[in-house]
Amino acid sequence: MKIKQTFKTLTKITKDFLKSGENEKVDYKRDLKGLKSEDLVAFANSDNGGTILIGVDEKSNGKTQVGEIYGCDTSDKSRLVIMSKALACIPPISLSIFIENTNEKPIFRLEIPSGIQKPHCTSGGTYKIRKDGRNSVLTPNEILDIYLIKEAKKFNKQFKKATKNLVENIDNVTSTIDFMQSNISSKVENISNLLEWTESSASDTNSTVDTIDSYVRTILKEQRNIDIRVESIIEHNEIKDPVRLRYMSKVAENLIGEYEKDEELFQKALKGEISFEDDSKWNLTDEDKKLIIQRSAEFLNEKRNPKKDTDEEE
Repeated sequence: MKIKQTFKTLTKITKDFLKSGENEKVDYKRDLKGLKSEDLVAFANSDNGGTILIGVDEKSNGKTQVGEIYGCDTSDKSRLVIMSKALACIPPISLSIFIENTNEKPIFRLEIPSGIQKPHCTSGGTYKIRKDGRNSVLTPNEILDIYLIKEAKKFNKQFKKATKNLVENIDNVTSTIDFMQSNISSKVENISNLLEWTESSASDTNSTVDTIDSYVRTILKEQRNIDIRVESIIEHNEIKDPVRLRYMSKVAENLIGEYEKDEELFQKALKGEISFEDDSKWNLTDEDKKLIIQRSAEFLNEKRNPKKDTDEEE
């Protein structure tokens, strides 16, 4: 879907931004000269990104601060200046550029999403983040936290994928085992019938014994095939104990259900301030419990606050 990027008037979202004044989500720039790479970095490093309106300045309406339109140069040259500032950041920042109010005083609206590869910095190595309505320098601890969250999300994604594949493979193994057991039962029944026949007829005994021996060998071979398939699946997924992992996933699902019923518990889980007792045969370690609590809380938080793409309409 192609998104319209030039508007003759102001879009509703821009009108709302003008009424709200500068805050954690929006920043004003009187002209293009006021736009710095660190402004883009600050929004890209924030949790939800943000918007920069160029050609707008803040003024008081007697009660609060609001945005006033002054207009700016919105030529292709100005657009290239903006793009060059974004590309100069490390790693480069992705943004969307919109031109509005072309019938009167045109302005730029820059939409900067939260960076997938954050933390971002300027070409000079300056790390900033948007909070409390202004751009603040990121401390070393805050930079470390961003890296840790980034790695945690990556691990969570891999964890979910591995769990899903494992469950599917276990289901396939279960079906295979059921099918093989059915075949084995059928062969055992055939052996029983042969034994009954042998008892009633002593003739051709050697042939009967050979037939029984053949069935027994087939059963042992199929049983070995089952063992090999199960071992192969576990080794392929690099998981030593799939049943234990399945149990951990079930515990996480139960915790999510508890969070949804108790908001205070959920907030504590996000901060890692809760624990739980485990009296199962798996003897979960403290690290196992901490991981389960962290992943379940992050999952519910992402479910409540999904990342949304910006759709543009007049």
